[in-house]
Amino acid sequence: MAHHKSAIKRIRRNGRAKVRNSQYLSAVKTAVKKFRQAVLGAGQGTFDKTEVRPLFVKAQSALSKAATKGVLHGNNASRRIGRLAAMLRSAEAGQVAQANVKATKKSAAARRAEASSDAPAKAPAAKAKTKASSTAAKKPAAKTKK
Repeated sequence: MAHHKSAIKRIRRNGRAKVRNSQYLSAVKTAVKKFRQAVLGAGQGTFDKTEVRPLFVKAQSALSKAATKGVLHGNNASRRIGRLAAMLRSAEAGQVAQANVKATKKSAAARRAEASSDAPAKAPAAKAKTKASSTAAKKPAAKTKK
């Protein structure tokens, strides 16, 4: 527990700020999630331009407001808006950006099988690279005077 009066006030103030900031972040997450789901609908042939545009505007507004209030860094909000705009453009062009969509979770057995098949192929290439770089990096020994 804080002992100084100013520290007690600071704890109260931080608590209020946390609640306020979480509201803005929650609004951002909700708006972005709804937009992404609408764009994914484009992949199943249910793309509706009149439905997706307003969702993009809401997501953009929520991100901008969070940046203005200092909840998100301005560059972070700008980058995320740009990525959402790129998704919108690709969806309108008929190409849904699957790279921006979270991949479905694989079973543990599938991940192990993938890892075991990839591991032997990568190991020899890595060894050859390290040998070549280590020999090139070595310098001849410096001469010493006697």
